[in-house]
Amino acid sequence: MRRLIPILLSSLLGALTVTASAHADLDTGQVVVRYRDRQAVVHYADARAARRALPGLRRRPGVVAARPRYIARVADFDDTGVAVAAGTPGGWQAVEWDLLGPFGIDVPGAWTAAAALGARGGDGVTVAVVDTGVAYSNRPPYRRSPDLPARRMRAGYDFVSHDAYPNDRSGHGTFVASAIGAAADNHFGMVGVAYRADIMPVRVLDSLGEGSSGAIASGVRYAVDHGAQVINLSVEFFDLLSGRPYTITSSPDVRDAIRYAGEHRVPVVVAAGNSSEAEIPSRVLDDSIIYVGATTEHGCLADYSNFGHGVDLVAPGGGADASLPSDPNCAPDAKPGRNVQQVSFSARRYGDFRIPHDQKGRIGLKGTSMAAPHVTGVVALLLAAKVLGTKPTTQQIARRLTDTARDLGAAGPDRYYAAGLVDAAAALRGTKTR
Repeated sequence: MRRLIPILLSSLLGALTVTASAHADLDTGQVVVRYRDRQAVVHYADARAARRALPGLRRRPGVVAARPRYIARVADFDDTGVAVAAGTPGGWQAVEWDLLGPFGIDVPGAWTAAAALGARGGDGVTVAVVDTGVAYSNRPPYRRSPDLPARRMRAGYDFVSHDAYPNDRSGHGTFVASAIGAAADNHFGMVGVAYRADIMPVRVLDSLGEGSSGAIASGVRYAVDHGAQVINLSVEFFDLLSGRPYTITSSPDVRDAIRYAGEHRVPVVVAAGNSSEAEIPSRVLDDSIIYVGATTEHGCLADYSNFGHGVDLVAPGGGADASLPSDPNCAPDAKPGRNVQQVSFSARRYGDFRIPHDQKGRIGLKGTSMAAPHVTGVVALLLAAKVLGTKPTTQQIARRLTDTARDLGAAGPDRYYAAGLVDAAAALRGTKTR
């Protein structure tokens, strides 16, 4: 049975009822009007005029809903951006370029849209992290990450130790889980894309980040059978003799498990891989998988990211720019952009939660492992808001993400950026940002 190595960053190095952290959202003087097949934004002189227009808009033929448009004031989240509670409230904004920066995924706009639909932060959606486990509980010597609230951790399984305790021994799975669902407003660390989603830890890789295709397949099936609504799979296949990378669907058991997930309408979001390969991933089971490549803080393809016809879209993964002379966003000879930062731990230092460093000593981690959970988080926001219905197919979700992605590189879909950079706000709206 082929052994697997994950994409380990250490190795690669209505009118809105506003509550809690959203209390300071701003009425913009705009109204979002939803029709059966589209959405439009109507502009008024000010917020008062917009509110006066609402009853008339709602009576128009074909209008499903009309709500004030709000803009989130992200400073309302007091997360510190460091792995201590003594940091500066709101410090995460200066750190999480991947959410807020010029080439971030515009998640504040998505949070506002989701809140307006009564589905703040992916609330109620269960996300399975099929990985090295998650720091989800205090079970000596393991400890739960302060950024992953116990009330949002769902029962999982360990397919390495074959027990019901999928505690992370590596830190990779915890990092991934935090990128998806780190708590907001807990005066600690970072904010996850879907900061109210539930996390189901499924351990299929050991402390070295290695595992079998059988364990991964079992983990995917377990997640589907136990209520996961979206699965994050940040693994990469290699042949141990040649070192050659393979697409994950080269494994028959993994292929069957992903097909099983697709049949049950559970999307599987997969990291495209870190080998700078143009032929991996493949398009096998394209209707059941969403493959994610990685971009940098500069809006360039990351130098490690796989690309090509199998990739669906890209998301922030951090690190250095690829050499793409035709792309003005790419500066491979310049200083690399920042890594992605989340709270996790180093292998075997289970209670020492901090922002990890890569092998070069740079804070944070990089890789398509970090890109994939951004998309998984956006999928959780979509599912919670039910903008695609109660149980959309993977194809419907992928189409929403690709149709609303932000174009990078050459105009339109291309071999490096696929459909473009995932745009969380546009995905929730259903209209591409112009």
